This record gives sequence, structure tokens and C-alpha cells, in this order.
Amino acid sequence: MLSFSISTKRGDGETTSKKSIMKKINLFFVFNQFNIFFLFLFMLIPNTLQANNVKNSATIFMYHKFDISKYPSTNITLEQFEEHLQEFSKSKYNVKSLDFIVDTIINDGDLPDHTIGISVDDADRSFLTKAWPLLKEKKFPVTLFIATNTIHNENRHYLNWDEIRQLKNEGVTIAAHSHNHGHMVNFSVAELNESIEKSNKIFLKELGEIPDLFAYPYGEVDEKMIELLKDYKFKVAFGQHSGVINETSNLYFLPRFSLNEKYGDIDRVKFAANAKGLGVYDFVPTNPHIFDNPPFIGFSLLDESLSKNLNCFVFDVKGQVNLDMFKFNERIEIRLTRKLAKGRSRLNCTTKDKNKNWRWFGHQFYY
Repeated sequence: MLSFSISTKRGDGETTSKKSIMKKINLFFVFNQFNIFFLFLFMLIPNTLQANNVKNSATIFMYHKFDISKYPSTNITLEQFEEHLQEFSKSKYNVKSLDFIVDTIINDGDLPDHTIGISVDDADRSFLTKAWPLLKEKKFPVTLFIATNTIHNENRHYLNWDEIRQLKNEGVTIAAHSHNHGHMVNFSVAELNESIEKSNKIFLKELGEIPDLFAYPYGEVDEKMIELLKDYKFKVAFGQHSGVINETSNLYFLPRFSLNEKYGDIDRVKFAANAKGLGVYDFVPTNPHIFDNPPFIGFSLLDESLSKNLNCFVFDVKGQVNLDMFKFNERIEIRLTRKLAKGRSRLNCTTKDKNKNWRWFGHQFYY
């Protein structure tokens, strides 16, 4: 607020007239009323204009095995993979490293349009023999998440440390995927500490450094694991739920689109690659590991107008879960009609914005 200081100077033949003082007082009140009016006007501006919606969006894809048809749930065929890379090679896309993407968001920078990241979990040998030559040819950056107890010379299905060092020297980013690739949501704090400590010590011994990117095995996580990763100074952590990363995303539960033989068709890849972040905040429940079942699900949208045509779906191992969705301006509340089944379940919410862009938010629960 503007404020005025009025002083009266007496002496040396100088006086301040009553008329002059009143003129300044009136001016003071005019300026204050002017500021109050604009403050009130600003308070009436919708959140969509104040926040200007999300400014960054990035789609991260996740692979496991390449051209190993006996594992269709984690495998992508070579034909599918080559089709994906051909699509990503188009001039509209910008394939960036995961480090670049998360650093840009953390530092409030600007990502280019249609930013894409590529990640691979588990260090299957097929990454070195089938996928990396194609990625290297196109100069696409890639992050390889490694569970350290699978890496030894006797395990012929996975890479060894000499091969991992070779990949690192050729430009592959090496990241952490725990030590034993267990269901960490069921671990005690002591067991979680032990897994991270073992992984960190092995990375330090074999690569001379500890990664600062982490991916949860099976995408399963709870609040105690998130807090532990923060204590160990991991920069971000990734799940396995669909969705588009943006500045409202939880940095320790970032989404990735998992691609396999069934869910790796080119139409799905194009849809995901062209989607943008939904812009979600105040999401509940805050803990991905739920204890109250069915959970009360709720969140708010930066852009209230996106609520009008928003659709949300929940799936667990039994199939789609019927739900009731309530919309209160920017606030969305979801109530499920039955309990979620044991294990993993996923929420996906999508809508189109005024520019006909699809927006996508996803979340994974564990019960």
C-alpha cells in the first residue's frame, strides 16, 4: 500500500497551511482506495490466470526388454521399438535426457514443446545388444535404471559391470533401481536403509559415483521411502504410472508411460508423446500406500476450465472400478463404489484443453 508522511515545519517564517495539509490527506485516501480496488480485483482473478496453467510438459517412456518374446508383459518387439524411434525422430519432438528434463523443471526453466525422455529398467542384456545401437545411431539420450544385485558375471541375462561402464562412457546415464528389486513398500525403514546403502556402495565401487535418479521397483512406494530418498539426496524418483510430468508433479513420484507388446502400439505412443500435463495440486491421499480402503481421492486443478470435460478412471487387478466424481469449481473429489483389490491400482484422468491438446494425470496406489 502507498503511504504518505505529512510533517509541519515551523520557524524561519515557514508555515504549512491547513488547506495544504487537507489536500495531501485527500490525495492519500485516493491512492489507498485505488490500491484497495486493484487488490480486490486481483483476488477475483481466477487461478487459471494467476497461475497461467502449467508452462512445462514432458512425457517419459519406460522399457524393460527388447525382442524377447517369451516375456510379453515387459518386452517390446524390435519392430515396435524401431517404429517408436522413427516417430521420435520427427522434427516436432525434442528427445532430452531425464537429467535435463527434471533440472529444467526444478530450476523453473522452459522445456521445448513435445519434450520426450527415454528410460529403461533392469539392465537386461537385450538393451546392450538390441536397443542401444539404435538409440546411439539416432543420438537419443537414455537413462538405465539398475538393481545392483542382478549385476554379476554369473547372471547371463543381465549386463555386467564392464558392459555398464562401457555404456556409461558412451553416454548412457546410469541410475538407481534399489539393490534387490523387491516390493519396497512392504520393507521396514531398516530394510529400506540397507537396500539403498548396499546399492550406493556398489555404485561407488564400480562407477566411482552414486546416482541421483531413482526408479521404484514395480512403481511401488510409500511416504517413508520418499522421505528416505530425500535424506539420501536423490534428486527425483520415478514410478510406473502413466501421466505427463510438469511443474506440479511430485518430484519423488514422477510418472512414466510403460511400453510393452500389448501397450506399445504406435497410436498409444503418439497420443502420450503429444499429451500435456494436467496441472494438479493438493492431491489426497498423500501416501501412495493406502490403508483406508476405498480411499477418498481428491485434487485441485490449476485451470478450473479443465474440470468441465475431465474424465477419470481407476483400475486394479479385478478391472475397472466404478466411481462417482464431484466437481466443485477447480476441486475434484472421487468416491469409489468398492474397495481396491490387494496390490497395485491406478488412477488416470484426461481431458482436452481449449487448444485441443490432451491433458493427462496419473497416480498409482498400493494396498
